[in-house]
Amino acid sequence: LFLYFIAMTAKTIEWPVSRVRQMFVDFFRQKEHTFVPSSPVVPLNDPTLLFINAGMNQFKSIFLGTVDPNTDFGRLKRAANSQLCIRAGGKHNDLEDVGRDTYHHTFFEMLGSWSFANYFKREAIYWAWELLTEVYKLPKDRLYVTYFEGDAKNGIACDDETHAIWRELVAEDHILKGNAKDNFWEMGDTGPCGPCTEIHFDRIGGRNAAHLVNKDDPMVLEIWNLVFMQFERIVGGTLKKLPQPHVDTGMGLERLTSILQNVTSNYDTDAWLPIFAAIQDVTKYPKSYTESEGDAVVAYRVIADHIRCLTVALADGAVPDSVGRGFVLRRIIRRAVRYGNQFLGAETGFFTKLVDAVVTSLGPFFTHLQDPKTIQRVKAILQDEEDSFAKTWKVGLKHFDSAKSSGSISGADAFILHDRYGFPIDLTCLLAEKEALPVDVDGFQKEMKKNQVGGGRVAAAKTFLDAFLIDKLRGDNVPATSDSAKYEWSDITAKVVAILNKTTNEFVSTVGTEVTGEDAVGVILDVSNFYAESGGQIYDTGVIVSGSSSFRVEKVLAFGGFVTHIGIVTQGGISVGDAVTLKVDYTRRTPIAANHTTTHQLNWCLRQALEREKPDSFVEVNQKGSLVTEDMLRFDFSYNAKLADNEIARVETLLNEAIQKDLPVYSGEVALEDAKAIFGLRPMFGEKYPDPVNVVAIGKPVADIIANLKNEELQNFSIEFCGGTHLKKLGEAQQAVITSEDALMKGVRRVVVLTREAAKKSVALGNSMVEEFNALLAEPKVSDATVKALSVLNKKVGDSNIPLTMKNKLRDDIDTAIKNLNAKLKQMSAGLKTEALAHGAALAKDFTGSKFLVVRVDQFGAERELIQAVIDGFTEQQKEVGVFVVGVDSEKDKALAIASLPASFVAKKLSAVEWAKSVGKGGGKPNLAQAGLTAVGADAAVAAATAFIPKMEASL
Repeated sequence: LFLYFIAMTAKTIEWPVSRVRQMFVDFFRQKEHTFVPSSPVVPLNDPTLLFINAGMNQFKSIFLGTVDPNTDFGRLKRAANSQLCIRAGGKHNDLEDVGRDTYHHTFFEMLGSWSFANYFKREAIYWAWELLTEVYKLPKDRLYVTYFEGDAKNGIACDDETHAIWRELVAEDHILKGNAKDNFWEMGDTGPCGPCTEIHFDRIGGRNAAHLVNKDDPMVLEIWNLVFMQFERIVGGTLKKLPQPHVDTGMGLERLTSILQNVTSNYDTDAWLPIFAAIQDVTKYPKSYTESEGDAVVAYRVIADHIRCLTVALADGAVPDSVGRGFVLRRIIRRAVRYGNQFLGAETGFFTKLVDAVVTSLGPFFTHLQDPKTIQRVKAILQDEEDSFAKTWKVGLKHFDSAKSSGSISGADAFILHDRYGFPIDLTCLLAEKEALPVDVDGFQKEMKKNQVGGGRVAAAKTFLDAFLIDKLRGDNVPATSDSAKYEWSDITAKVVAILNKTTNEFVSTVGTEVTGEDAVGVILDVSNFYAESGGQIYDTGVIVSGSSSFRVEKVLAFGGFVTHIGIVTQGGISVGDAVTLKVDYTRRTPIAANHTTTHQLNWCLRQALEREKPDSFVEVNQKGSLVTEDMLRFDFSYNAKLADNEIARVETLLNEAIQKDLPVYSGEVALEDAKAIFGLRPMFGEKYPDPVNVVAIGKPVADIIANLKNEELQNFSIEFCGGTHLKKLGEAQQAVITSEDALMKGVRRVVVLTREAAKKSVALGNSMVEEFNALLAEPKVSDATVKALSVLNKKVGDSNIPLTMKNKLRDDIDTAIKNLNAKLKQMSAGLKTEALAHGAALAKDFTGSKFLVVRVDQFGAERELIQAVIDGFTEQQKEVGVFVVGVDSEKDKALAIASLPASFVAKKLSAVEWAKSVGKGGGKPNLAQAGLTAVGADAAVAAATAFIPKMEASL
């Protein structure tokens, strides 16, 4: 049914959503804007965002001036696109409104246009008006505009310039002032911001609707927001003027499409109707969306919105989880599933079946959604989530039914539903709302905070050089740093072109030893051989010297093309204009380079072992992140399961085989378009690369690669885009061992690898632990002490940094040994117990005394169970005799005395406790007590216990 809707779209609708989108992009292309594809909805390198929630997110580094100016991205002046956006968490969160009205969505497309210090207000306003009225042909008398009235609190004047420009196009009674809430746009608590002008449309017309603008009237709605980026909100709330103003415009595709298709709801457009048809098809609900009403209409909308959101998010690499971004996605999944089950009668698995409808709808423009493996992975994740929720739903519902008996849902119960049964708070509220029950949401939030480990707000990423400092450098004509010498591995000379005293945040002409502290001074040079941290590789360290002066380089970072050497002066002083010598610590860099080159080969080995050697697998192994230091390399990659021991061993074998081959490492700059065409190469999704881009290949010259880009044999080599420092030959890594493999989050694994000396030490430590294990097994005497020593070794192995395959095998071997030894000890104990019973019986048979027996036994050690067995064997035949047995373990210098009295003796006030105490510290009950001794004190204990007998006889 949904395919029918798609087929009919082009025939029956003048403005199908695909045409609306394409006309926007084409219009701005004609205005010399570069089309920049939508970035992934999972933010890269921006800890302030859960999801991409506006078109400007991917351009943030341009607005802040920190972008690398040598990349195509850094050279952008004008841009336009349709950005995939999710607003379901944080400040911009539309989740609770979805389905209840006609225009809120968790996922939507933002049509955007940008100027980066190029044109400003006049062009932005005139082009917006031209597109709306001349291309889309919206009636001018139904459009209303707003402008910023100013904000005295923040010292921002009224935007009279925007007002004046609009007066050239629009009647005065269609122009309105707006306050900071409506007409000052901010992405979050920090970041670029500025006054904006909104364009609103009256769906009804034939009236003056100015009084309904920004009043939440669904018939008068905002369609386009033109933001004039003039400020940056920094931590603490202060506004700073940006060095150069920018333009950021955004228009909701779904809203615009509803206007052009002359429907009053976003959900009545061809962007949604095919998905509604698919929902009816998979749920078997008897009424279509247009025939439904009440809860069923809301359910249709919620499910359609959420499957669009989830398909895009999962395709872009996000995964459901119990925290953060993943938890938001899990909430969305469970909300959709619950609406489908509760209001449309859908069965488990229906939600997963809707992925194809989304791909059919969005795939032609966002082509990455059409990849078969991506579709399979998205479906697999959704199916797993549906199945998991189905298992906990029934049990959780029982708890809800129990909790509601009090007439409300307490914060504690809401938390239990969330924590134990996976019910997001909005799902609990949904269930409670249907039964007119209040939910203590505040109490729930308190329980969440009380039970939260760590967490809190993620602070905005700090930069050593901010946009204002970078602009000052450029304004003073300070040249960007040339750092190509970082690949040469030799000392060079340079000139100091700028010095930043970070303690005052001011550029200075000279600095000496008086400026101290962490990150105190930043030195910028015309050229550098230091590697600035990027691409997961840690920065270089070293020294910069000039005559008798010395500057210790503690870290190196790059901002907007300026390589900044951060540290302190340790001797003399450094001044702008000084000629200096740069001495990188190459002893430290060598293991870093080994780890970085090994990271590249590891990436290839993982794909080979987990993907290419498993042709039936739909999972693609893609890099998700990495960290390279002098101590180790850490690599994150997409994979849907824990690696088995044989898989870890296979990856490690492939890696060391390549190292032993001593493959040469090649690098060279290649035109970005050509480089992206290299067969089998997978750039990190959403990453921005320079043009030309540096290509690093292991075992294959870059020139040979470029000569035949489509050669399928290229997949047999590690080939990656990389600007890091590398070995000349892979054999210099010497050896590689995987020391850990864990889940970073659902669908993402993390491995840690050691190379060179660190790898050798790891293997040596592992071998010493194996020897320790073998020595314990070789002990001739089986004892509890051996088992205890093995348990201690097992923990030591678990906490160690030895090769993972060795660790897993050794721990398995230790577990097996402990199990076998315990079985032997149990068997031996059973045999000894039989002997002890027999020994006691023999003592009873030979007993010639009257009322008491004191005896020492050495053959059963100081084991309580065996000494008790001796007593039991004796009293089985001599029931009316008091027994005192001292068991001795001479090797351990331990002895244990146990005193036992028959009930008839206890009735006459005799006490086994007093008898035990006669030989030392003891305790127990009147009929049975014990005392601990040393082996050397055993004979004295026998004498003391014997001496105590007359006192007891007197009581009898």
